Amino acid sequence: MKHLCTRFGAIMAFCCIALICSSCFTQSFLVGGGAKGIQEETAQTWFVAFGLANVSNTNISAMAKGANSYTVTFQRTFVDGLINGILYQLAGPETVVVRR
Repeated sequence: MKHLCTRFGAIMAFCCIALICSSCFTQSFLVGGGAKGIQEETAQTWFVAFGLANVSNTNISAMAKGANSYTVTFQRTFVDGLINGILYQLAGPETVVVRR
């Protein structure tokens, strides 16, 4: 029984560390002069293999809908990090927001 508790504790510690390591972040880029209005498009892009390969096709130009000035924000929200932690960082989403 003691061995089982030790093993369960190690698994829980690993899961907690994996969840903590998948922290939130935000990165923004200005295209042209940046967003002029309040219109916004949101999409999720998915990565596999600890973020090394992108498996979804997020077309930022299409999200901007022909605007010359817009702001692109890549962010990993708490929910994105939670999904990433549950999937042991083998696959996980990242939220992309385009403001124009």
